[in-house]
Amino acid sequence: MNAYSHILFATDGSEEHEAIGEHVRRLAQSFDARLSVLRVLDHLAFDFSTDPMLPDDVDKIEWFTKSAQDSLRTFAEHIGIDAAQTHTRVTPGPAQREIIGFAREHNVDLIVVGARERHGLAMFREDTMDKVAHNAPCDVLVVHVESRVS
Repeated sequence: MNAYSHILFATDGSEEHEAIGEHVRRLAQSFDARLSVLRVLDHLAFDFSTDPMLPDDVDKIEWFTKSAQDSLRTFAEHIGIDAAQTHTRVTPGPAQREIIGFAREHNVDLIVVGARERHGLAMFREDTMDKVAHNAPCDVLVVHVESRVS
């Protein structure tokens, strides 16, 4: 029996997460495990300087969800993960709730998340990774995210 049969990679789809994605893909292959990739949009902040102008008759949540899904599929394909295994969820609540809920709904037995180095006041607040690690219904693998300095 395999130690892990369903692995969930919770990502923001950033370049920093590409190395983690490649690691997760190899991990899933070594366990012959199903792999799901999840991106949670925990808010729909608008950056009017860079966001496209949408017509009034467009459902903005649906549009941003589709845009995030397309972006996540491109991310997954770039690191060699089948785009059919990607999932995007939009929620007004915290991302960790969606990650943990997805893990429960889909019988995930390992969640992989990235952790960034925190500085200053950020060190005193819990982030998504902390909350997932402490509340998940399964094992959690936290992988250090290398920040690229320009």
